[in-house]
Amino acid sequence: MSPRLYILAIAVLLPAIESAAVFPKSCLQAKQYQLTDEDRNGYFLLYDDLQRPFTSYCDFKSDPGFVWTLVESLSLTNGKSSKYKRSFNHDAPSPQCTPNWLEYRLSVSRMKSIKNTPGSTHYRATCNFKAESENGGIDHRDYLRVSFCHDGRFFSGTGRNHCVKIEYVNIRGHTCRQCNIPIHNGNSGAHMFIQVHKIDKLCDKWIVPNTHVEDVFGHYATVDARFSCSNSSTSTTNWWIGGYY
Repeated sequence: MSPRLYILAIAVLLPAIESAAVFPKSCLQAKQYQLTDEDRNGYFLLYDDLQRPFTSYCDFKSDPGFVWTLVESLSLTNGKSSKYKRSFNHDAPSPQCTPNWLEYRLSVSRMKSIKNTPGSTHYRATCNFKAESENGGIDHRDYLRVSFCHDGRFFSGTGRNHCVKIEYVNIRGHTCRQCNIPIHNGNSGAHMFIQVHKIDKLCDKWIVPNTHVEDVFGHYATVDARFSCSNSSTSTTNWWIGGYY
């Protein structure tokens, strides 16, 4: 091949080579880039805004039509600790490079990288996600799903309750869809959470029966063992960012 033809061939191939070097920022992008041939949950290498790699867990199965990226998973014991009793706008990354379901939290910059990736339209909280199960063992009991369109305060940490229109919430088997509930978005001394005993007093009149004082999905100053995230010291609360596929 002549030098001129060689240069032309390289010029044609370079764009293809560059397009093949993809750096997915979320599990949804990993699926869109077809980095997985099967919709099988598992650990994936993702990249932040500076193209620095990190490992997170991708859930393709538990919510039909959704893909989720794990941003935090804490046991009840760790969730009560001062290190993690803070909102998502406070940096408190866990030391592990690979998700440890009892103690895992991404840095704020990596969470925001995932949130700002095209297609990241929702956040959710689950209890006791089982990585070894095909669908995570999720039956949508003790479960929260919210659109960022209806709650843009995920990273604000105002330390107050805000009435938020949620797509779906289940607390101890009691379900509400498309209703307004108060979500406390945390601060420097409180994780994002829901105060069950204040739901009907602050927003819609949805009532979770047999409730006294109870925190769910985080903070856990007061708990009820009937809520699966706070059933035992090793019960986990899992927070995710994701969107439709």
